[in-house]
Amino acid sequence: MADTDVALARQPILTADGSLYAYELLHRANPRDVAGDAATRSARVVCETLGAIGLDRLAGDARVFLKFDQQLLEADLPTLLIPDRSVVEILETVVPRPNVFATLEKMRQLGIGIAIDEFLFQSNLVPFLAHADYVKVDIEAAADDLESIVRRLAEYRLKLLAQKVETHEQFARCKELGFQYFQGQFFACPEPISKRSLAPLELSVLTVVARLQNPDVGSMELADAIGIDVALAHQLLTIANSGALYRGRAVTSILEAVVMLGHNVIRQWASLLLLSRQGLNKPSELLKVAVTRARLCQTLGKSHRDLSPHELFTTGLLSVLDALLDCPMDIVLADLPLAPSLKDALCGRPSGTLGAILRRAIDYGSGAWVEESATGPSGEGFSLETYLDAVEFADRALSA
Repeated sequence: MADTDVALARQPILTADGSLYAYELLHRANPRDVAGDAATRSARVVCETLGAIGLDRLAGDARVFLKFDQQLLEADLPTLLIPDRSVVEILETVVPRPNVFATLEKMRQLGIGIAIDEFLFQSNLVPFLAHADYVKVDIEAAADDLESIVRRLAEYRLKLLAQKVETHEQFARCKELGFQYFQGQFFACPEPISKRSLAPLELSVLTVVARLQNPDVGSMELADAIGIDVALAHQLLTIANSGALYRGRAVTSILEAVVMLGHNVIRQWASLLLLSRQGLNKPSELLKVAVTRARLCQTLGKSHRDLSPHELFTTGLLSVLDALLDCPMDIVLADLPLAPSLKDALCGRPSGTLGAILRRAIDYGSGAWVEESATGPSGEGFSLETYLDAVEFADRALSA
């Protein structure tokens, strides 16, 4: 990455019913520079980047949350943000000063939301409660005081957002306590169900997914594998004749679609359609994560000639199977005819190039590189454009 480049990712903020509410923009201006005012430079670069690439490209029509430190809150940078779509987070280190309150008032007049980050009733943050729309509570840091904190916040009538919600148990507790919004990796984890095994219908669908991955299958066999599932065949023909894949003339059969669009395109769309059916009761953001990972894997693996683009895409796409089915990954994959290298990658076994590429894609999307101790998402293939391409691809695919 060049010194002026920015590492940027989005982390979803969900409502209690699993709907997307907003994205927090995770960022570092230079992943190797963690000294001095790196946080300030990072947020400044992000604001300028948003102005250059457009908010819609990164977040669709969702709101965005962006952390601001003392220096940024004492500057005019909030005027670069988009009203009614942007929320500024006051970092826990911010000291209440007159010029900070002046900035907050200006933001309110512009229609920019205000949130207090990692709030635990710190003395320096309490004065901001009267100016905020949201309070974000780190549920790990709050620990046993969480119920008391929520009770004390009730008098302020603010919107409560639970941070670092990593398990479904934590999500259930926070929802019961009255939090309206939730941020963390809980939605991408399987819910704990004792002695869970795959139902016959689930296994049947996954078997079709596995058959689609066989690189030696010819056009007729691929069309037959899709044709077994009438609903899938209908969906695929509909998409083949839509703006997503349309090539200039009507496609009237699955075999024609396979020949015209190519095996890899058909495999990707058929697999995505089948997985989306399994995820009907899951947050839609889970499939966005899967498709974003799939595209990232495909891009990051370009230099590995022993890995096909479809194999890379499939690895990212199937990486959420455990969360979709609420079943451990090793059980999900046990009876599926998938290549051993793919199974190893999906089960998190460290050996193999495929697994290493998937881990890089997962780590980037989770924003693990934001922490100051992290080295950042450096390495071959990473750039802001790589991530934006993956995000746009996922948004287009799922809207289609």
